[in-house]
Amino acid sequence: MAMCEYCNQEMTTAMGCVTAPIVIAGESYQPVPFGSERRLRGIRGRCHDCGILPGRVHHHGCDVEECPACGLQSISCGCRWAGEEHLADDWEDEMEERFQLVGPDG
Repeated sequence: MAMCEYCNQEMTTAMGCVTAPIVIAGESYQPVPFGSERRLRGIRGRCHDCGILPGRVHHHGCDVEECPACGLQSISCGCRWAGEEHLADDWEDEMEERFQLVGPDG
């Protein structure tokens, strides 16, 4: 079972996540519903990653979720949701630690 931290539902069986606006850099955005993503075409059935139905909002962190601010993949675009600013520091620390463990040549 994978519970969503935002809607408190089981991700693979929930119809969709919360539809509340997303605040990024002080601007409010509506979440992008599944099937409305600019880079996604021909959806069939539930999202392959988070399990929501077409037309519903992805669970945050889904690899299909589109950032409503920049239009790129939300998990890798670099935009930070209000309340998640700390993740940027955590990510940089983790990447630095991994780089030091592996070394510059892999």
